[in-house]
Amino acid sequence: MAMRLRMLPAADNSKPRRRTATRATALARLALWAALVTAAGCHKRVDAPVMPDLTAADERLRAFLTRLHVGAVGAPESAELRGRLAMAYDANDFDEAAIAAYAQTEALDPTNFSWPYYRALLLGKAGDFPQALAALDRAAAIDDTYVPLWLWCAEWLRELGRMEEANEAYDRAAAAGGDSLAQAGRAQILLDAGQAAEALAILEPLNKEHPHPHQERMLGQAYRMLGRAEDARIAMARGRDAAPLRWLDPRMDQRRQYIEGYSGRLRYAQELVRGGRAQEALRVIEPLREEHATDTALVGTLAWAYNTNDQTDHALEVLKAGLAANPKHARYHRHLATVYRKRGDKKRQRHHLSLLLQANLADAWAHEELALLATQEGRYDEAIASYDAALAYGAASPANMHHSVGLIEGARENWDAAIVRFQKVVAIDEAFTIGHIYLGRCLAEAGRFDEARERLAWAERLGTHPTELADARARLRNIENGLD
Repeated sequence: MAMRLRMLPAADNSKPRRRTATRATALARLALWAALVTAAGCHKRVDAPVMPDLTAADERLRAFLTRLHVGAVGAPESAELRGRLAMAYDANDFDEAAIAAYAQTEALDPTNFSWPYYRALLLGKAGDFPQALAALDRAAAIDDTYVPLWLWCAEWLRELGRMEEANEAYDRAAAAGGDSLAQAGRAQILLDAGQAAEALAILEPLNKEHPHPHQERMLGQAYRMLGRAEDARIAMARGRDAAPLRWLDPRMDQRRQYIEGYSGRLRYAQELVRGGRAQEALRVIEPLREEHATDTALVGTLAWAYNTNDQTDHALEVLKAGLAANPKHARYHRHLATVYRKRGDKKRQRHHLSLLLQANLADAWAHEELALLATQEGRYDEAIASYDAALAYGAASPANMHHSVGLIEGARENWDAAIVRFQKVVAIDEAFTIGHIYLGRCLAEAGRFDEARERLAWAERLGTHPTELADARARLRNIENGLD
């Protein structure tokens, strides 16, 4: 079924009467549909509740889904029970069963936004965009004010090459309160059409007000298409690690309460900790501790959540018990080092870092942590050796490693050594503004004034750290004028 955008009210606040009339028409259609379904005996038209293969599910999840399935079988006309079953399948990654169960639930309760909307998300995830759009169409007829609905609609229409309709969907998203995301979507459509100047007119003010790495990449693409090579280099460097633009979807929370399997709950807890919701994560996984007390993944996640929530005593208790049960599990030493770092106990932190390296000399994170400790304590040669070890073993952020060494060498007035490090920083990351500034300062101290001005000019183009840039330029002038 095609997405019937034009059957829905236009996003035009200047025509409230037309909007109300169209909305009333949509609701009337829904009421008629519901009446017809009821008159035909909806429970006779809905198949028995689906049940996926649960062979690979853990015992707790199998029992949970079986209980919900039995409840739905026993009350075939209950949309509530069928909906719970559908959400449970969805939350625990039984996608095909969830798609079927949502369709059954929608047939039983055609006026509930959630059922076609959740089904649309799963169909979109599976790449079935026409069917996903058809489900969104039904959801929009129930509630056309939900921003994520229009953003998904626009994204899937773009996937199908239906750009005019995608722009209409972005208009609806903007009217409902999602203007910045809608603008980014419109800009992408323009870029895809080769209209770089028009895209740039949207992206430059948008990224200034709502910066995002993905928008930096879009800017880089536009600059490149317009022949602005240096601007493209800067934007692409800033957006180097960009993830796709995504949006909050509050309605998803309704499904998450049905996550029940051990692995699913553990994964969900980890997502919560990453999102800064450690206390909620603990509520999800603490009940699992008794049954899975020696599982290394659970112990590590519990320790992470406790430590993030400033409950370091609990974190230590969990980790020590875990280490007693699995003394060869080296990753516990990493968690313990992190806890002791938070407690300010450098001696114990160093001890566990050393044990971690005894188990795996190639652990770049442990070398970096030892480098930070050595720097704090003024043991600079040792710190540099540890930073270089972290680099040799694949440090996650090599630019930061070279930057840290550059700062040490600069503090010791080893200008040539500092210059080498900061040159490596800006070669790795052209958008590392402070790296360009410190490189400029070191070049100035070494009497390489033209090179210093070039670095500081590049830093100015990046447009951040104005105070540090002004200080570096003042230092350059003083050295040149013999005012050192």
